[in-house]
Amino acid sequence: MDKLQEIYKLKEELDSRRPLNQGEIKRIKENYIIKNTYNSNAIEGNTLTEMETRVILETGITVAKKTLREHLEVKNHAEALLYIEDLKQEVLSEYDIKSIHSIILDGIDRKNAGKYRSVDVRIGGATHEVTPAHLVPQEMTDLLKWYSSEEPTIDRIIEFTCRFINIHPFIDGNGRTSRLLTNLELLKLGYPPITILAIDRLEYYQALDKSYYKDYSEAYEFYYNCILDSLKEYLALTR
Repeated sequence: MDKLQEIYKLKEELDSRRPLNQGEIKRIKENYIIKNTYNSNAIEGNTLTEMETRVILETGITVAKKTLREHLEVKNHAEALLYIEDLKQEVLSEYDIKSIHSIILDGIDRKNAGKYRSVDVRIGGATHEVTPAHLVPQEMTDLLKWYSSEEPTIDRIIEFTCRFINIHPFIDGNGRTSRLLTNLELLKLGYPPITILAIDRLEYYQALDKSYYKDYSEAYEFYYNCILDSLKEYLALTR
């Protein structure tokens, strides 16, 4: 059985257990928000541990010797995860993308929150350039036009994510925004959200870098594994 078929089979099993009771939903969501927030921020260099992330989200207590920015990154990411739940019935738009990004940078960079970049940038460690700033608005319009031209599938969501990263439309927060968009689109298809682990950062970056050259094979494999892990985790929590 290939991995896509395994994904479909596990999703059928999860669907057969729906609707989940409110206690299960609450427990799953709370654990997911902490795990996803910690890992997504850690990928970008946030030094707060998973336990510290939990303390901040559950109690509001600040952690000594950690920066205000790191605390805001935790709060903002958790808020963005809740926000995408409200977009599950919507067709993805530039407004949604900018709104998610605006939440990610709230209180951190008000000047650039929710706005496409106006300067050229590079992705650290990447083997290629990203879209020049003056072409970003048109590239984003074209990307969404392409994405909405057909019904979304897992492969299409993965390719959208890769193309978004390779445009790199914002001055900061592109990685976090892209991972939120991936989960938003997976939620629309009835899949549980995924978490890309910080320990898999190198493999993740390599897959994204290769996708710039229109080779999505590593990206498909990487995201399939993330989706399978998420499905198995959700099934274990609902047994």
